[in-house]
Amino acid sequence: MTTPLRPALAVAAALTAALTLTTSTATASPTTTEPSLLAANWTQADVPGAKDLPVGITVTNWTEKNLENRTRPRLLQVVEIDPTTAPLDLQSTVGAGGDGLAETVADQLAGVSPVASRHPLAGVNGGLFKSEPAHPQLRSTDRPVTLQHVGVSVTDGVLHSASCLGPDGKGTNGAVIQYGVPYITKLSTKLRLTPSDGSGTVAFDDINRDPGRARGCARDGDDRALTEDQAGGQKSVYVDADEIILFTSDYKYPVPKPGLDPYVTTDDDAGYEVVLDSTGKVTAAHPGRGGGKDSTTEVYVPSDGRILQGTGTGGTWLRDHARLGSTLTVSQKLTDERFGREIPLDPSVDVVSSFHQLLRDGAVATELPNTCGATGPGADGTPICTDSRVALGTNVRGHTVLVTLTGQPRTDNTTTHEDGAWLHAWGELLDSDELGLIDALNLDGGGSATLITATSTGGTVVRTPPTDRVSGVYVHRAVADTVYAGISGYGMYKK
Repeated sequence: MTTPLRPALAVAAALTAALTLTTSTATASPTTTEPSLLAANWTQADVPGAKDLPVGITVTNWTEKNLENRTRPRLLQVVEIDPTTAPLDLQSTVGAGGDGLAETVADQLAGVSPVASRHPLAGVNGGLFKSEPAHPQLRSTDRPVTLQHVGVSVTDGVLHSASCLGPDGKGTNGAVIQYGVPYITKLSTKLRLTPSDGSGTVAFDDINRDPGRARGCARDGDDRALTEDQAGGQKSVYVDADEIILFTSDYKYPVPKPGLDPYVTTDDDAGYEVVLDSTGKVTAAHPGRGGGKDSTTEVYVPSDGRILQGTGTGGTWLRDHARLGSTLTVSQKLTDERFGREIPLDPSVDVVSSFHQLLRDGAVATELPNTCGATGPGADGTPICTDSRVALGTNVRGHTVLVTLTGQPRTDNTTTHEDGAWLHAWGELLDSDELGLIDALNLDGGGSATLITATSTGGTVVRTPPTDRVSGVYVHRAVADTVYAGISGYGMYKK
């Protein structure tokens, strides 16, 4: 049986055949092709510090020359990672502090390894997330903000968040980084608990977030969306009073207490809490979550264990089936829906998630909408999209590519640096022969957009301007995770 070629390979094979049949005396037919959006409207610009980049990392800058409805040119930065010239691979990190803590890209990259030879050489912010306020009774003041991942997040095989349900109920898009090499697909998760009392398996809802209240997307069919008015102005809040949430040992924030959100009542239940050791044995089981709503006690996940919190019927199930001294088997299955395979959750695997694939097999994804998170008036007063953009992709040379689209840096840090594009226009810009991208995933943008490269002498350069306004000054936003190029190791060394 002949295996059909994938689209990109089929095109390459066809071109090879055509070249083989062409002789040196053949006369080519004159053809006229429209220039790409990049070639028509942008020009290559000098890259500051290009000579100081580490081996295997190249940066190409493009500056807008046809401003259309803008008053200032945008800046497109393209980082190409070449593993043939240096032993480089791609990885992700939630930072040295651990999952649940918001850190800047610079802090996350700095915390990857204390070994200088393991320091990241280039990185951008990663997947989507929602920031959360600290519970009013928590005493920690150095970490006032925690967060929820939106969609699948995996670092070194540890699953930090369940998949979004997605419009078709089969998950949402993400980049699977396996043995340091990324590919983009649709992902779903299946989470199960099996008690030792023989009562049968039950599903649990999510990982490392407030029970009763999901942010950003529905995780299953029981999650109900609230309007912004019902959620006190918060966007994309989903509620379910009957949940079980798992907390991993990577989660370094205190586990949630009841009553985190004054506008949402589904997380008010005192619930039930269970502590598991590394074998799944129940070492503690009691009513109440996180030390109690009005307590200043801070409850952390044991370094070699896990915590389960249940609300509503979820809390009842834990009370009845996770008794002290019994065992719970935790099953976490990550499925590649595009290719119909299970992805092993071992140290070779990282995942960052997004709602939108920009390019698929060398063309703009047909389902890509033309949305925008932030708009402003253009030169003629009509709206333009000012959402800064970040993408992760692979190109025709088999190299990983990181791309950012922002405004130009400014000396005055009290004026806006942010600029970007409507989502579909962003995909069309990336679909240019000059970039040679085959697949590309839209990562978190807006104020999260950050690109950092290392220098050959061990320093770092932040290449994107700050776009998040705090107290009248623009800063780089603290994010959930970061994607970076580093020295190969495939998870076999301690970070």
